[in-house]
Formats: sequence, structure tokens, C-alpha cells
Amino acid sequence: MPPAPYIKYKVLVTGFGPFGTYKENPSWLAVKTLHDKVITTTPTRGQPPKGGAKPDSIHLTSLNIPTVYSAVLETLPDLHAQPPVLPPLYTPPTSRPPPEDGFDLIVHVGVAGPGPLRTERLAHKTGYQLPDYERQSPPIIIGGGNVRGFGSPRYGDEFADELFTSIDVDALVRDLTSGPDPLSVETSDDPGRFLCDFIYYCSLAESQRAGRGTPVLFIHCPPVGQKLSTKEVADGVQRIITHVCGHL
Repeated sequence: MPPAPYIKYKVLVTGFGPFGTYKENPSWLAVKTLHDKVITTTPTRGQPPKGGAKPDSIHLTSLNIPTVYSAVLETLPDLHAQPPVLPPLYTPPTSRPPPEDGFDLIVHVGVAGPGPLRTERLAHKTGYQLPDYERQSPPIIIGGGNVRGFGSPRYGDEFADELFTSIDVDALVRDLTSGPDPLSVETSDDPGRFLCDFIYYCSLAESQRAGRGTPVLFIHCPPVGQKLSTKEVADGVQRIITHVCGHL
């Protein structure tokens, strides 16, 4: 029996629960198929690595996040903790506990309109007006009139109105759209000022607060069959994760 791959990177991938007309969110339909998967990043054919070294691999943990502002605010700080704390209600069983020193990469996936995958560069602190799945609105910013967004002291003036991912999204898309097997993916600066934008800002802020600099990325996927199937979305997310880990 070949040796088990060395798990070099531990990656958390989140999708969303139901909202609107989606009884099953297209993002979760794709993300849940990646749960507990191990991606081998070093070819195992041919000569074995020198010294009997095991190939580097990526372990994926999938998590379903309710499409609810309060759930994001309650859950995201724990996901960036050391060790991370995963809510058991929304986490499928896994063969591995959360990594003691935290995840190496956190990727959030949510549904948008028809088209290719979209990798988002940034997230917004304010401007959230749409109610969530439970028909609740995000917090009102203290002293900001009717401006809604991240209004608690936890996300105060130390965090800018826009937070940007540390991942080179342009290079990511350029690399994945070239070559013999181009991926259907593009860059975007409009995460939507709904739960997708909200979770992205919250995760970027928590990464900054934790001081580890954990890379965070948001990927928008289309509705099922509106350019991409669920399998194509899952395969695309996996390719993006593999590329990002290869540049950490």
C-alpha cells in the first residue's frame, strides 16, 4: 500500500444554505462534494520523491453557513481561531480534526448570476440593505443614520471601508484561463453587498485581526446549469484552491 500523502495545506471551503428561490444553494451543492477530500499536488507516477518523501497534499473541509447575517458574525471569528471551532450543526463528519494552528487558506463560495466562476478582489464594510434568509437586516452603523454593515466595536475604524484579498486574483485568473484546459473564471470587484460580500469582509477582517495573515478568497458560482454544472463548479473551485496553495 502506498504511503499516505503528507497533508501540507489545510483548507476550509464554505458554501451557503437556502435563500430566496434556492431550497438547496448551488454553492453548497458544489462545496459539499469537496468535503474531506485530499488533493495530491505532486505527481506520484514515475520515480518516487528522493529520500522517500511523501507528496504534498491539500485536505479540504467543507462547511455550510446559513444565509443569515447573525450566523456569519457568530461563526467567522471561530473559523479564524487557533484551533478553529467549527459549528457541529453545519459541519459534515470529517476524518480529521481542525488544524491546531489554523487553516492555511479559507475559501468562501456563493451563488450569483449566470456565467463563469468569479473570483472577487474585495469586500465592503457598509451598504448592506437586503434582508437575509430569516428576513433580518444587518446591524445599523452607530452614528451612521440608516447605514448598515459592520457596526460593532469589533469592526471599528481599524478596518477600512474596503478590504482586499492578499491573493493575486489577476495572476490566478490569467494562469487558469491559459493553456490547453482553460477554466471558465474571471475577476470581479463587485461581490454584491449581500451575504457573499458580508462574509468576505468579515473573513478578511478576522484574518487581519488574528494576525496570521491567512489568505481568504471569495468565489461566485452561477446557478446550476447556467453555464456550469455542479460538478464543473466543484472542479473549478478545486483547481483554484490547488493553484492558490501552490503559491503560498
